[in-house]
Amino acid sequence: MLALYRRWRRSSPWAREITAALLGLAVGCALMPLLIFAAGAALLGRYDGASAGQIYVTVLGGLASGAPSSWIVLLGPYALYLLLRALTGWWRASARA
Repeated sequence: MLALYRRWRRSSPWAREITAALLGLAVGCALMPLLIFAAGAALLGRYDGASAGQIYVTVLGGLASGAPSSWIVLLGPYALYLLLRALTGWWRASARA
């Protein structure tokens, strides 16, 4: 895993950004709805008709209709990555000054 990360760091900036974007979108589409379902079931309890498959239908259907909450779920992991990059860049710039 560490060798894969080192190879990713040595690649071109465009390749790194495209890889990060695709990975963020994949996590947002595949993993986030499942995590939201698990957190809701653990904290609030399950309700009638709730299933992990149904939350995927709801989130992906919301993307088609333009629901902001679905887009936040999809783009959230990549936005978090961009926020982390901006904060580390700001921190490094302030350390040099």
